[in-house]
Amino acid sequence: MEQAAERLGYVPNRVARNLREQRSRVVGVMVPDIDNAFYPMLLADIHQELVAAGYAVALIVDPHHRRADVSRLRNLFDASLDGLIISTATLDSDTPAVLHRRGIPIVLSVRTIPGLDVDIVESDNVAAGQEAARHLLGLGHEDIAAIMGPEITSTTRDRLIGAKEIAGDRISPERVFHGHYTHESGHAHCRRLLLGDRPPTAIIAANDVIAIGALDAARQLGYSIPGDISIIGFDDIPMASWHSFRLTTVRQDTQAIAIQSARRLIERIEDPTCPISHDKYPISLTMRSTTGPPR
Repeated sequence: MEQAAERLGYVPNRVARNLREQRSRVVGVMVPDIDNAFYPMLLADIHQELVAAGYAVALIVDPHHRRADVSRLRNLFDASLDGLIISTATLDSDTPAVLHRRGIPIVLSVRTIPGLDVDIVESDNVAAGQEAARHLLGLGHEDIAAIMGPEITSTTRDRLIGAKEIAGDRISPERVFHGHYTHESGHAHCRRLLLGDRPPTAIIAANDVIAIGALDAARQLGYSIPGDISIIGFDDIPMASWHSFRLTTVRQDTQAIAIQSARRLIERIEDPTCPISHDKYPISLTMRSTTGPPR
């Protein structure tokens, strides 16, 4: 029956259904993992805001959230959840579009999908990339590498766009690497860069976890930081300020994003006809000890 409905493009009218049924007062929060310190930060504040508003929270950890799996998401379709905050969306994700067509309230948090008319709460990631590049150029760096996350995420796309807008050909295509938002990815790509014939003088990392992986690799290879190489990250997770890292990073207001994501979902649940919003939060540079002038 469900497959037939999908083929026919049938969309259950959730708005009408909610006039007849009690809401569950349960909402879902979908994250790609909980090992990356950024997501527990985001989750804690989302959870606090939703619970204060009288909602219970169901955590959905989905590291491969790209193509819709209708059978796996059946519980969402049959209205067991009142809505969903999605922080896992990739540029080619179709699950958010499927949920949206079925009338399930959703908010995209920290990620965007072009052309999808849903509520979005994120940082100004283009400005974040610009700020990172502007900082390094101001220090005198002319050969900059970028260790980014997956190309299919809006955060990677926008931060790289911003960095290239400022740095231009000082970030050459062969100096751009893509991988997961992990310590392992930062470590492996940094080693590749520093063991090459012409190491860069600075690295822009797509998030703080990648940046810390790059820091570890550089130190293991005997590089001084920032004497031999500068490294800058994004997010400003608590670990970035630890004495052993003291990472220069571009800070996003994770707490504000989390709270607003929860509030936007509650608004959408309680009034499905309210205008669609796109909240974009400013970023700021947090100067610590991993960036300096090149030698």
